[in-house]
Amino acid sequence: MKAEVEQAEKAEEARQHDVARQHYERAIETAQDPQSIGFARREFAETLATWGEIESARGQLEKAVAAVPDDPIAWQMLGIVRASDAIKDIPGAFAALEKSKALAPKAWIPRRDLAVLHWKVGERDKALAEYKAMLELDLPARLREKVKWAIDELSKPSPAGPPPGALAPAPAPSP
Repeated sequence: MKAEVEQAEKAEEARQHDVARQHYERAIETAQDPQSIGFARREFAETLATWGEIESARGQLEKAVAAVPDDPIAWQMLGIVRASDAIKDIPGAFAALEKSKALAPKAWIPRRDLAVLHWKVGERDKALAEYKAMLELDLPARLREKVKWAIDELSKPSPAGPPPGALAPAPAPSP
């Protein structure tokens, strides 16, 4: 199974997408235990997402977490895919990212993704809480600086008016 994944990755590097797909599918077919099944499906899903096949990626990731429910990477990836513009399952994205965070409490990636998603949907307080929690983790210096910037931005008062992209109120009727 791992040899098939390695062959798929080599084919992908050579931009032989059809060959890569065949190797990933064989890896899934030959996987015999839950860990191998989860790994093969997760790796295929990552590649499918890079190809823009978001729905297929979601399907592979859902099968990956079914096979290995304690895989924080698969849950994190599922959260990102669910939040994508192609799927827009925001509640599902939050659930998957929260699961990833619970499984890997010292990992910064699920927290970053949660913070970004909270900010994107206008939940500034929740985004701020995630970024502040990230400062308790072991972060690379450059990332730490970006987290501090985000905290500074989120600590400022919200801009007046509706959030960007929101519909403006209808004008008052003229007398």
